[in-house]
Amino acid sequence: MRDISLSTAIKLGVFAIVAVSIPVFAPAYALQQVAIAIAYTIAILGLNLLMGYAGQICLAQGTLFGVGAYVTAILNATYGISSLATLPAAAAVAAAVGLVIGLPALRLQGLQLAIVTFGIAAAFPQLLLKMGSLTGGVSGLPVDAPETPDFMADVPELWLYLISLACAGVGALLVSRMLFGDAGRALRAQRDNPQIAQALGVNLTRTRLWAFAISSALAGLGGGVFAIVSGFISPESFLAILSINIVIGSIVGGVTSIVGAFVGGLFMVFVPSWASDINLSLGNLIYGLALILIMMVARNGVTGFIEKWLSVIFRRAAG
Repeated sequence: MRDISLSTAIKLGVFAIVAVSIPVFAPAYALQQVAIAIAYTIAILGLNLLMGYAGQICLAQGTLFGVGAYVTAILNATYGISSLATLPAAAAVAAAVGLVIGLPALRLQGLQLAIVTFGIAAAFPQLLLKMGSLTGGVSGLPVDAPETPDFMADVPELWLYLISLACAGVGALLVSRMLFGDAGRALRAQRDNPQIAQALGVNLTRTRLWAFAISSALAGLGGGVFAIVSGFISPESFLAILSINIVIGSIVGGVTSIVGAFVGGLFMVFVPSWASDINLSLGNLIYGLALILIMMVARNGVTGFIEKWLSVIFRRAAG
């Protein structure tokens, strides 16, 4: 137990050092890309809660991410509400949509649920185009950046980075507090053995819908942050492949790791870009090989791999 606590402390310490160092060393464009990665991180946090702890697969996380982004964009562009003030609404609306999506989870499991949710993800961009009077259609919607404090006037990207990091911090704190309590035990119990969990008094319907709602709220919050950081959204930003990429980010980072969600978000943004930089025509091949290599070396995700080796190091040091 001591090893686990120490390894967790080391991971959090390294994460804090990296979070502080990024604005110091990253140029403005890279800092904005990191802010976008953190927006994806928030959605991955929600998926980790749903997939890693509740045992429910959802291939519509990109859709919920898009719902949050469009709530922020519509409230800001159409009604003039401050983009920061729209974030609670983005999370709430996405949570409501997530509850509706979560209803099939009461009867469907595994592959069937994955197909249903992926169908929703595939239909979402077309729905945005059909609702063009509200969503701007193919032209998309602009989003005003929050007013930058005077002392950051020369580096607005830093302000966007801090906003995204603060929202991710709130999401990480929410998930961590939920997992260490009765709600977390109920989630894990119904994931591991629904029949025994129900016999012990766990309300499976309420627990599963609760997991979908919280996961969706985090996706919506991430989408709202994405809209603010990007400054513009369109249906092209929320194609079905986004949901697949969020799942990949979750698995790469570690489906039961909060810190892993940040690793997954950075992977989503930077690895495809680096693969294309190496060779534009072979970018997808390089990206695919990178995924294969990671899964062969780190089957429990990057953070699981780090935890394993830290545990080995600590045991040898103790011995």
